[in-house]
Amino acid sequence: MIIMWGITWVVMGLAGWPLTSVIFSKWEDKGYLFSKITGAVLTGLLVWFLGSFRILPFGVLSWAISAAIVALLGFWLGKKNGLTHGINWKLVLFEEGLFFTAFIFWTFIKSHEPSISGLEKFMDFGFTKSILRSQFFPPQDMWFSGEKINYYYFGHLLMAVISKISGVSLEYGFNLTLATLFAMCLTMSMAIGRELLSKYRGFAKYAGAFFIAFLVTSAGNLHTIYAFTSGYWGEDNPPPFWQIILPNLKVKTITEGFNNYWYPNATRFIPYTIHEFPSYSFVVSDIHGHVLSIPIVLLLIALLADLFISRNQENRLLKTVFYGIVSGAAFMTNALDGPIYIGLFGMLLIINHRDDLRKIFSTIVIIGSTFLMTSLPFLISFKPFVNGIAVNCPPAWLSNQKIGPVLFEGIEKCQRSPFWMMLILWGFFWFCTTGLGLFGRKDTPHRNVLLTWSFFSTLLIIFAEFFYFKDIYPQHFRSNTMFKLGYQAFILMSLVSGYSIVTTLLQKNKTLIMRIFMVLVTPLLMLVSIYPYFAVRSYFGELKDFKGIWGLSFLEERIPDDLAAINWLNKNVKGQPVVLEAAGDSYTDYERISTFTGLPTVAGWAVHEWLWRGSYEPIANRATDVATIYESDDINVTKFLTTKYKIKYIVVGEMERTKYPNILEQKIEALGQEVFSSGTTQVYELTI
Repeated sequence: MIIMWGITWVVMGLAGWPLTSVIFSKWEDKGYLFSKITGAVLTGLLVWFLGSFRILPFGVLSWAISAAIVALLGFWLGKKNGLTHGINWKLVLFEEGLFFTAFIFWTFIKSHEPSISGLEKFMDFGFTKSILRSQFFPPQDMWFSGEKINYYYFGHLLMAVISKISGVSLEYGFNLTLATLFAMCLTMSMAIGRELLSKYRGFAKYAGAFFIAFLVTSAGNLHTIYAFTSGYWGEDNPPPFWQIILPNLKVKTITEGFNNYWYPNATRFIPYTIHEFPSYSFVVSDIHGHVLSIPIVLLLIALLADLFISRNQENRLLKTVFYGIVSGAAFMTNALDGPIYIGLFGMLLIINHRDDLRKIFSTIVIIGSTFLMTSLPFLISFKPFVNGIAVNCPPAWLSNQKIGPVLFEGIEKCQRSPFWMMLILWGFFWFCTTGLGLFGRKDTPHRNVLLTWSFFSTLLIIFAEFFYFKDIYPQHFRSNTMFKLGYQAFILMSLVSGYSIVTTLLQKNKTLIMRIFMVLVTPLLMLVSIYPYFAVRSYFGELKDFKGIWGLSFLEERIPDDLAAINWLNKNVKGQPVVLEAAGDSYTDYERISTFTGLPTVAGWAVHEWLWRGSYEPIANRATDVATIYESDDINVTKFLTTKYKIKYIVVGEMERTKYPNILEQKIEALGQEVFSSGTTQVYELTI
């Protein structure tokens, strides 16, 4: 199984490498570490286009044709540019070995807690399972039957493509995808780090590149200073660390502080906000859009490094078009990522070519056009659930007003981040950036571009202090804004910080200020580096209980009869007929049938559907209808509703009996015939 998964990714890499070898022609490995995501994105886009325009259904054939097109296009371009010239095959084999070492490493870690349960794993698995059952796109929403997924699902499509082509069932492939994303993040950020350190040679360059990759993939923020305190509980008003610092730092007290430290607090520190980063994501294992997008945005960052740091002007038009395409894929995977990296490209373009307005304009037109063409089929079917840009802490005289797309909600919509909290989250990165600004080599593309990355990241961070993207959440109204923007700031500034530390360390003749910088940065680096110790140790049970990578073991332990029903439906039901199950709240085990079969149900996770549908009323009405079907004693009303929602199967298990205490099972039996039974769980197929 793992071998087939690995072979599939090797094939994806072979399809993408001819193109990456042209784009990254001056890089040491000719872009080999970017070939897998390049092959996956371009192949996935073609599969998606074929399915979106109903030219060819989603399957092995559509993938084979798409992969062949990507590979042939790359070979044609490579032939024109000397594809095989100067390839370091030993380096390629080393990189392939490093990738699979990282993949196996995180597969081993994940094997100590493989459950596809908790947080938003149900959503991510359900999206992907629905895509696997689809022939054409957009896919069915598994929690709102009769409607399409109204979310950014392209990353889930890529997961489905790999699962289908490899033949690995998603119950295993979900966790293997997480390990793959970890390996991609580590190796791709290492490749970027190696390019940033290209003037160095030998061990120093590779060790420095790996250090940069560690910061991007595994580091946290300065919140771990709370591990040296008595700790705190609750997230609304965390106390300043200096008020609860341990009285003495002996082994016993440090051990107590470490045991009290709760790693998720580093991502929920500022009240009513979210500020996650890759290390946390890999641990909690939600394969959400922001995680699926990591290798895509690293590919965009690599393109920025090639164009503006390496200044490789060969095939500039091709790179610009490719950047627009990848930005479109990033947008469809994690909405704000596309605009963020188009914005960063635009800033670098203006700074570097401010005297050539024609070049600036033509480049922006090319990127904008390819971005739009790439994402157009998605945009046609997608209904935005963000209602505009709102002002944080609006003036009273503009309260509840709207000027164009800018919203001025009530004056109660006012949240500011205390500066000391901002320093806890971003102080390490700002300190490293300051060091680069003070004693980095002046007027070099490395220093100037990296400082621009850091400046742009700081703008992303402070954006949520003044504005937010309006969604449905009342008290946490700026949390998603801070989350999405801060995530990219963390990735960019990790690269900058790693470069700043490595180049200062490798400087032969250090000035006094450089030595002071290295002394001061050491404890800060220690604090961000120990984060994975707490996170991995806590989430994976100190790595004591090896369970394997099958993600449904929790169902086997909690509700084995439901698992038996899921297995029966997966084996015997083709297509996507509607299956009725209890309508439950978000972040619960409700919707376990629709999630793990990909069969749409009438009403799923309420808060999520509220967000996706733009109003609570549609999902609330459906939830009421579901209760009526299970509990009403009026057979005619029940028949009307089952016909209205085109229900084919009805599940009756312990969750249904708990949710609907007045369930009329005899009525349900009269509507059809029992086609499956295991313990307390029955599945009925409707015949009337």
